Amino acid sequence: MKNKFKIIILTALCTLALSCGNSNGGKVLFESSDKKIKVYEKEVNNELEKSLFSSGISEKELTPEQITQMKHSIIKNIALNRALALKAKEKKLDKDKKYTQSQEILQEQLLASLATLSEINERAKITDADAKAAYDANQASFTQPEDSVRLQVIVFQPTDTAKAEQALKEAVANPNNFTAYVNQYNPGTEQNGQTQSILLSQLASRFGSVSEAIKDVKAGQVVNKVVNDGKSLYIVKVLERNPKGLIPFESVKEGIKTQLRNQKRQLEQQTYLKSISDEFKLSNMDEALKNIK
Repeated sequence: MKNKFKIIILTALCTLALSCGNSNGGKVLFESSDKKIKVYEKEVNNELEKSLFSSGISEKELTPEQITQMKHSIIKNIALNRALALKAKEKKLDKDKKYTQSQEILQEQLLASLATLSEINERAKITDADAKAAYDANQASFTQPEDSVRLQVIVFQPTDTAKAEQALKEAVANPNNFTAYVNQYNPGTEQNGQTQSILLSQLASRFGSVSEAIKDVKAGQVVNKVVNDGKSLYIVKVLERNPKGLIPFESVKEGIKTQLRNQKRQLEQQTYLKSISDEFKLSNMDEALKNIK
């Protein structure tokens, strides 16, 4: 499942608040070489929980690789924000009224975000049955005119032949660990180097050498050679092969649920915010504010 997290305010505020100083201890997941910056397991798990909550999904809906990628991103964000906070303290900016007088507002904004997310998460739940109904009603959208594949790749510069050969040797020996090799050789790669589903004709027109290399490779297997298109070197694993025609529901179920959830969350958020505005008599603020210059 490819999750694009749409609501980031909560995560940003939580990370900003957390990063103003090192945590209270516990297991250290990262420590800078100068010992000035530490990131702790407890705070990373806390931020992960908040990120999932802000997206309206649970950890079980993600793969272990996606959870690992999220944790790595959280660790990097906390470390960088913590370094920036230390630099700000060196300049005495923690004494500046723009900071000291903003803490209450930041806490209030965080609480408002929690209230909103808690409400829309409850309202915007999507079931397998909802996804199946959308699938059945839009089968033309899930019908492909020809065979397609989904790949996972590790990319090297043309001059990195030795490194590419070493990666190939490791990947062929342990294809189930391919994601780990992506993170080792291409750290920070989006979606762990996994592609969307690609029609074979499109693959042939854009990446002819890759298209030729995967012709007889089954799903789950790694191409047994380094693929060279003249611009880059590729280690390629075939994740899926999908025949032309109607794509099976199970192959697209999670994507449909994500799309439906995001649409419903947007609508429910608008509805909820309007109900709060009505409840607290905020709907006609423009009239009250017209004399404020």
